[in-house]
Amino acid sequence: MQYLRLMQIKKICFIAVIFVTSSSLCQTNNTSPYSRYAFGELFGTDNAYYFGAGGLNIPTVNYNQVNIGNPASYSYLLRHKPIFNVGLKAKLLELNTTSDKQISNQIGLSNFTMGLPIGKKGGAAFGIRPYSTVGYSMVDPATDAHAGDYTYNYSGHGGINRVFVGASRKLFDRPFIAKTDTSKLRHESSLSIGANAYYLFGSYSNTRGVDFSDFTYLDTREETTTQISDFMFDGGVYFHYRFKNKKRFLNKAAIRKDSTISAKFRYLTRAIDFGLIGTLATDMNAKRDNFVYTYRSTSLAEFLEDTISYSINSDGQLSLPMSFGAGVTFTYDRFRFGVQLKMQDWSSYSEEFDNVVTEDLLGPSLDGAFGLEYQKSSDVTNQANSTLSLGIYKIGLRYKQSPLQINNTVLTEIGMSFGASLPMRFSGSGSMINFGVELGERGTTDNNLIRERFITVRLGLSIMPGRFDNWFWKRKYN
Repeated sequence: MQYLRLMQIKKICFIAVIFVTSSSLCQTNNTSPYSRYAFGELFGTDNAYYFGAGGLNIPTVNYNQVNIGNPASYSYLLRHKPIFNVGLKAKLLELNTTSDKQISNQIGLSNFTMGLPIGKKGGAAFGIRPYSTVGYSMVDPATDAHAGDYTYNYSGHGGINRVFVGASRKLFDRPFIAKTDTSKLRHESSLSIGANAYYLFGSYSNTRGVDFSDFTYLDTREETTTQISDFMFDGGVYFHYRFKNKKRFLNKAAIRKDSTISAKFRYLTRAIDFGLIGTLATDMNAKRDNFVYTYRSTSLAEFLEDTISYSINSDGQLSLPMSFGAGVTFTYDRFRFGVQLKMQDWSSYSEEFDNVVTEDLLGPSLDGAFGLEYQKSSDVTNQANSTLSLGIYKIGLRYKQSPLQINNTVLTEIGMSFGASLPMRFSGSGSMINFGVELGERGTTDNNLIRERFITVRLGLSIMPGRFDNWFWKRKYN
């Protein structure tokens, strides 16, 4: 009994330490000039596993992954096998204009999530990950006939995090029973629904100003800091249908009537999966500090001259539009491929503080993805095969029409990704190391804009208890 209690205490402490550590580290920096609009650049809902397949996570379920992209997936976790997902993101970014180039890099912890199976048909998850990030610093020189040379300065930093709790349940689950006699093979089908509740918190700052080369003119600067603290909700539906197994003969000569050779065959898995997700429109409560002032600057210091306006803790709201997404995947033997599409109309986004409503020049966004997976063996705990033969290998394409419309130009983004997930065989469980890399481009140098080219790398761990270590199992004694 003492041993069992000690093991339970260790498990609880392990969860608490990782969660607290991740809460303090789940920040990511950003160096994109396009993060200055709205409340920054959205982080997305995929992890390292789905990242390698173009971010295809709406119509996809894996028993050893916590997929917050579709909360209906939680009910497919293995019973008595909680899942820990932790991820790291690194990005190499090249910024180009028609006359200049700049290279920067970013790295940070991207997510910590935990999935908990509940009973035979339920599941839950919780965790923390970034929601949006802000990070940029730009200068725009100009000249006036009277004032001489001057420079517009723009900078920003910060971001919004989200803590979430989600749950799902299967409405029905008709299991598949494989028999040697193909006439007795049955279909498998299941339908699950789920929802996530997010608590969004954090702050971001935007600064803009004008600096004159002529010291007879006063420089001007506006500093704005926005703090977010509110809830948001989304939901999902997932449907799985598996067809009857199909026999594939490995030696076709054996199927002839006059053949004396024993037939060798294996069954092919065939399935189709659908996923739907939606996010409710949300008016997020926020507070804003705004400080506009003039100053004189020297090479050593800045000297405040006059305050033009000052406000602190102004109550307001950010109006986020609703979103919708759908996807489908097909499984045939060792391959799984699918497509998904997400839409959100940002033209309705607005900010209201002190009864003043402002709107960014945003439009509808469209995010499409295609992904392909290859898995030679579905049993990652099989110790008989090599680690590489038990791996899952992925390739994906992604296209995004950004909501940003700058200088009458709609920004688009395209990326191609590769990934692999390898089992941690020493653990004797379904734990995996997930790796993904994406090459992509966003924007253009036309119309005085900035083009971004990037290489993004995602690394993640999916940790499960060992095959004989069942958590939340009620033990019986004779």
